[in-house]
Amino acid sequence: NVPKIYPHKIHFVNQAIDYAKQVWLDMGFREMNGPLVNLSFWNFDALFTAQDHPVRELQDTFFLGGEVEKGKLPNKQLVEKVKASHENGGTTGSKGWQYKWDEEKAKKLVMRTHTTVLSALTLSKLKKEDLPAKFFAIGNNFRNETVDWSHSFEFEQTEGIVIDPNANLRNLIGYL
Repeated sequence: NVPKIYPHKIHFVNQAIDYAKQVWLDMGFREMNGPLVNLSFWNFDALFTAQDHPVRELQDTFFLGGEVEKGKLPNKQLVEKVKASHENGGTTGSKGWQYKWDEEKAKKLVMRTHTTVLSALTLSKLKKEDLPAKFFAIGNNFRNETVDWSHSFEFEQTEGIVIDPNANLRNLIGYL
């Protein structure tokens, strides 16, 4: 009898992702994970993207129909802070976008357009005793692109975030 052989090779994209994850982990970062479908609140509003910004249009973003989780905005206090920052700057020192923020637009379901939504979700859950902290994400994102040899509607993105009052430019250069 000949031994059974199950030859395989890890796809080069997966090899690159595994390598990048290891680099982040070696620098002491923790991985952020999250859903591919999010509320527009997390994907756009919490990141201060104006509700009339072109990136929110159907030709750029995959919006989903249905009522799954629709209407489940986070706690009222956070929603009010985001609303105020859009309308008049809130306590940020900015003037904001100077429009009436629409809660219904924030409730729309969207396929994740960037991994920064994971940073917003992670920051919203952090407590003072969790600091300092370092996080990274490597994840799938979706954009409504015309598919050709150099474009796809799905792509990988990586990012890192450091929350530390003592972090400075020297730290950033060291991470880079």
